[in-house]
Amino acid sequence: MKKRSTHLKRILYCCSYFIFLIISLHSCKKDKKSPDYPAGSNENINTWIIDSLKRYYYWNEQLPSDPNIGLSPKVFFNSVRNASDRFSYINIPNDATTITPNNRNFGFDYVTVSDQNSAKVIGIIKLVLKDSPASRSGLKRGDYISKINGKTLTTANAQALQEEILSSDRFSITLAEQNNNVWTDTRAIELTKGAILDQKEISKVIESDGKKIGYLYFLDFNGGLASSLIPVFSNFKAEGITDLILDLRYNSGGQVAEAAAICAMIVQNISFDKAFITYKGNKNGGTRTESIGTAATFDRTVNFNVLLQQNLGLSKVYILSTAATASASEVMINNLKPFIQVIQIGEKTRGKDEASFRIFDARIPKQVNWEMHPIVYKLFNAQGTGNYSAGIPPDLTVNEINTLPLLPFGDQADPLIKAAMARISGKVAKTGVSLNTMLSGAFQPGNILMDSRAQSAQQGIIITHR
Repeated sequence: MKKRSTHLKRILYCCSYFIFLIISLHSCKKDKKSPDYPAGSNENINTWIIDSLKRYYYWNEQLPSDPNIGLSPKVFFNSVRNASDRFSYINIPNDATTITPNNRNFGFDYVTVSDQNSAKVIGIIKLVLKDSPASRSGLKRGDYISKINGKTLTTANAQALQEEILSSDRFSITLAEQNNNVWTDTRAIELTKGAILDQKEISKVIESDGKKIGYLYFLDFNGGLASSLIPVFSNFKAEGITDLILDLRYNSGGQVAEAAAICAMIVQNISFDKAFITYKGNKNGGTRTESIGTAATFDRTVNFNVLLQQNLGLSKVYILSTAATASASEVMINNLKPFIQVIQIGEKTRGKDEASFRIFDARIPKQVNWEMHPIVYKLFNAQGTGNYSAGIPPDLTVNEINTLPLLPFGDQADPLIKAAMARISGKVAKTGVSLNTMLSGAFQPGNILMDSRAQSAQQGIIITHR
């Protein structure tokens, strides 16, 4: 009896020990869980950032294993970005302190160039947005700048003066003109930041050598663009154009859907199910190929049958490009090639062969105000061609800065348009063309010291859906 009692005690002791062990192990597991950081703290925000990147980020397998989540969110995000990642960014919408500034709110872009034959440096207005502080001040494409904030432009201060513009809400520029080899200041203009609306396209039909050539310029691929261009393509079709010049020289991109929809109104023998774009992501995202119909209509801003009604049935297209041509513009260039001949004229593009989508905190209640646009996919056309991170080189190299003054968009004497029209008419050799024309006087454009439009193209990104 005594032995049985001792045996039972041993059994109870063993059971108690195992129960204690199980509870202890369970407690250890709980202790290893991520701490519950206060909402709004760097640790809470950065935990959300890294968890999201682990799921979506193209380079998710190279993320650091133990990042410093105590950093401020923007510093943290940049600290975990892959070395190959040139374009991912994070900000708080409508919080200017978190957004990389550009010239858009002033309504103009310019390039600073040196003279080949002297120490003279001049700024050249490349782009003036409609209904902007710049346009209301009388600035126009082709104007020359001699001073910014009263300081004469030099090779040493060109970038620094651009930084002054970006860091201010108000600044001044002094315009100049050249006569008989002498530069003279004409007037000073003060510009203050303002709201900028979406920019309307510029389109026209040019008749030359018995051909009707459609010309179309637009600045970006914002949502709803293709729908707004339906009347333009309808007019091109009614006019019976034989060729099309797409002016994407300053178009830094936007929505894949808009690029796909515009392509659908251009190419011959198109249908909803024809493959258009391939996305290659991480192991979670995998690889998927999307038809032109699916790509064009996923945001439901256009009906594919309506796009087909405007289709021009062309077998080739002429696309004008510069270093500011980026993202969705490059998708158009690369992804049109399996369908029709693309003749690219101008300069090498920016080189954005990657796409993103917006990642935000969808929890209720929302804990994180930051939003991310990390690189999620590499992009390829229907033939599997991509990998243009170094930029897409032109078939015909023409630098518009070598022909001054810069002319209005759509002007037939513009060097890029002139080169395209010469190619259309067959009046130019296929290997190249020389269109260098010096400004009246001695100034001859040399090195580009700063290009605000090319710099802002760095911030643009190809937007797609999950």
